[in-house]
Amino acid sequence: MDPASVGTTARIASAVARPIIARLFVKEGPGAGLVDKPVRVSRLVSWGEKRNLNQLDMWKIARELVKVAMEVNPRESPIASDEREALADALAATLSALGDLEMDDVQAVRLGREELARRLKRARPDATRDLSADATTLYDSLVDLSCLHILHFFTQRSTFVANALVTQTRMLDEVLRALDALVDRIPRPGSADEEFETRYLAHIERKYGKLNIFGLDLSDPNRARWPLDTAYLNLELASQRAGSSPSANRQRVEEALSGCTRAMLRGMAGSGKTTLLQWMAVSAAQQVFPDGLSGLRGRVPFMLPLRALVQQPGLPRPEQFLGAVGSILHGLQPEHWADRVLASGRGIVLIDGVDEVSESERPGVRRWLQDLVDLYPRTFFLVTSRPSAVDTHWLAELDFAEFNLLPMTRHDVDRFVDRWHEAVLTTLDEPEERQAVERCRDALSTTLRQKYDLYRLATNPLMCALVCALHRDRLTHLPERRMELYAAALTMLLVRRDKEREIAAPQGLAPTEEAQVQLLQRIAYWLIRNGRSEAAQTTAVRIIREKLPAMPHLAPPDRAEDVFSFLLLRSGLLREPSAGTVDFIHRTFQDYLGAKAAVEAEDLDLLAESGRDDQWDDVIRLAVGHARDSERAYLLRKLIELGDLTTDPRLRRRYHLLSAAALEHATTLDPAVRAAVNLRASALIPPATTADAEELATAGDIVLDFLPGPERLSPEQARATVMTVARIGGEAALDQLAHFKRVADRDVRQEVALSWSYFDAQAFAEEILDGLPLDDLTLHLTDPEQITCLESLDRIPHLLLRGQLLTTELVDVLAPEKVHSLSIAPSSAVSITLPSLAPLSGMSRLAIESCDVITDLAALGETSAVELSLHRLPGEVDLSFLRSASNLRSLTLSSQHGLPLPTAPLSQVTSLKMEGVLTGTRVPDFAVAFPSLTSLTLRLTCQSYQSAVDLSPLHNVLRAQIDVTLVDGGKVHGLEALPTERVVVRHEGRGRQEGRTWTGRLRRFRT
Repeated sequence: MDPASVGTTARIASAVARPIIARLFVKEGPGAGLVDKPVRVSRLVSWGEKRNLNQLDMWKIARELVKVAMEVNPRESPIASDEREALADALAATLSALGDLEMDDVQAVRLGREELARRLKRARPDATRDLSADATTLYDSLVDLSCLHILHFFTQRSTFVANALVTQTRMLDEVLRALDALVDRIPRPGSADEEFETRYLAHIERKYGKLNIFGLDLSDPNRARWPLDTAYLNLELASQRAGSSPSANRQRVEEALSGCTRAMLRGMAGSGKTTLLQWMAVSAAQQVFPDGLSGLRGRVPFMLPLRALVQQPGLPRPEQFLGAVGSILHGLQPEHWADRVLASGRGIVLIDGVDEVSESERPGVRRWLQDLVDLYPRTFFLVTSRPSAVDTHWLAELDFAEFNLLPMTRHDVDRFVDRWHEAVLTTLDEPEERQAVERCRDALSTTLRQKYDLYRLATNPLMCALVCALHRDRLTHLPERRMELYAAALTMLLVRRDKEREIAAPQGLAPTEEAQVQLLQRIAYWLIRNGRSEAAQTTAVRIIREKLPAMPHLAPPDRAEDVFSFLLLRSGLLREPSAGTVDFIHRTFQDYLGAKAAVEAEDLDLLAESGRDDQWDDVIRLAVGHARDSERAYLLRKLIELGDLTTDPRLRRRYHLLSAAALEHATTLDPAVRAAVNLRASALIPPATTADAEELATAGDIVLDFLPGPERLSPEQARATVMTVARIGGEAALDQLAHFKRVADRDVRQEVALSWSYFDAQAFAEEILDGLPLDDLTLHLTDPEQITCLESLDRIPHLLLRGQLLTTELVDVLAPEKVHSLSIAPSSAVSITLPSLAPLSGMSRLAIESCDVITDLAALGETSAVELSLHRLPGEVDLSFLRSASNLRSLTLSSQHGLPLPTAPLSQVTSLKMEGVLTGTRVPDFAVAFPSLTSLTLRLTCQSYQSAVDLSPLHNVLRAQIDVTLVDGGKVHGLEALPTERVVVRHEGRGRQEGRTWTGRLRRFRT
């Protein structure tokens, strides 16, 4: 039969279909339908548990619809008679999907007839499997017809209009709040501010949107720079939380900074601090922050390197920000534009390099920051520094959260090596060259796994880039010590690249490697002695001119500017951060060359005296490597002597620790001097705090010889000692760590378990986890390589997964009876899908952070957990799928979008803790959703500040102990209806606890 005729048949049948469709639904009651929030379609249909219709009734209704369609044109039946029952079966199956729809009637009407039909058919994809083409066409028409009448039925319900108005009001309120926030952030269309910001953000994107890739062809700037969104590696931060180990607080950047308004970030040289700020600036300019940092979208970034700011008298005011960093747009900004941006909370202030200003200038930097924070409290601030530059909690009084930028894990190093070589491949066209680079990449990955000392160097992003570049340049032959790596890098950059590319020096210049190093190290030493990170180009030219008379083979003094231009353009070590200035591509190279100049100038006393200044730390350590035997011994003796003579215990520790750390570069040394250094180092042991551990680890392997076993240590000292051993790493450290795996103190053993990420995953599992009592410990899983090691463990009672590690493969490894407690902390940057949890039959506790990044929570219905905690639930979630979690007894829920109540009762739950937003003035009737409660704990944030709250529905929770905290609530109604002995009500004000409580027995509020 012609499909058009089939469609016509169904349309004619529409006149008599209405009463048939109406039988699908239960009889409604009056009102707005707010008792069940929201009124789900599944609660309107007339079948299921305790309803009027069963499957046979559904089939009869479908058969009637088919019969009506047949009788429209009895002379020409649209389908064969033997297909009628099959068609009725298909239609009944599809219409029964109404009972599965997780939406209310208002949402269904908003979908429209066609989309509702598509959803019903998608829910029963096999319904038409046995139908002919004509029957399928008629099926489509009848489903479409049914959906039309279903929506018509919804719109005629007495509750629909009221419910639609309530829904519309809520949506309008949400939209208005979002628009208010957006209006605050966006300048008026067509205004001078808007036009300038468009230009400014485009400028920021161009300026910071690419990274210099160390080791690429630096003669072509376009080939040496790589798009930031591809090159940026999302590293891990550890928050400085009192009483907890940094290793337990590892988070990717967007997770750690989520919710922060001010943050202080500490990291070693080359750890990626500046690159992170660059990524923040570009993400703001492009408005593409990941979901975890969505609150920063629509903001305007200000990139403020302190090394540039301190060159001028006084730190800049907001209107001077652009001028202070040499922006060409400074003179074009509208008057008071920066102040308007910051005052409205639209600014992101990125302050780089507290360590790059002198110690005497840092109090001024802090006062400047305090003024900015006080004046612009809604602005986001991120400040960076090396760890030793300022004390822990330097900005704590200004409410700055503190984070440490962690070394790269093995997984991070592998990704970095891959990306570096991918950058190289973008510069090559010849197949043979590309194959050679791919072989080089594979060889380096193998080398880094076999040579721990080299791998440890590569956990720093800058050093990893240096290793990649040298590995390719030297045909896979790599030095393994830091000093040798720097020396090889200088040779590669200053000589070999130009020779291999057959690029001639400018006419009249003869720049040998030694001559270039001499000039570069004089510039570096001037910067260090003057506490600078950059200099005026005229200063650099003057330094070169003063040296050229002693270097006649290079060029005459009147060619100083030509020599400087050559070094700037061709050495690969200098760059022009702003017009008329010069600095080194990284502070590490400045320190290496400056240390060499200091040793050659015999400024050993100056070096030792400068040990009190953290800016000289690396210079002094590298100077020990550059020095001859007698010079090395003298410098180390001087450091020891200064430490011995000072009455300041903190300064004594600094001198002695610096001398111990410098031994790393002392290839040969007078045994008496080495013994003296070791003696002082042993006095620094054992460490007692996290800060002690971090500092002590900088001295390297030498510390391992002095660290005692757990027998003579307090629990705090033992824990800090484990941190030190983990930060040093390597096979010797792993052997020493094994002594701590059976101590009685739980916190010490937990620190041992947290050390996994610092070692080779397999070696750690074999040496440490095998035999480590795990019953009272939580094993943190942060790297995919660790998953393969779990199979060798008999039990893993408590497991915490970070990132996107929960996969079907991991579930198979853990099942069955291996995991008692599982916590999942997914990354907010990527949405994930939960695998089936049914195989984890031995799991009794499950906790999930950031549920809003999980695409479908339905897999939780298969959990065997007795305790379930779900945090950051999305606004539209319906937890009715937990009905099938038969073991569930204790449920903890939190959401920022209302109260996540299931639409179907969870009768197995006896204990409920819920934190969310109370959108109305009346608490829900929790007894409907949780009829078996014996304990109810609520923390409700009132949407309208100081609004009155009706608590009377809690009376229906008959047997439960009830504890309610109202945040920002006003008067409370319904207290007289509550049991006298089982209810406690507290009030908390905005941002503070007011401490008012009420008990039924007192019948009043008590302060």
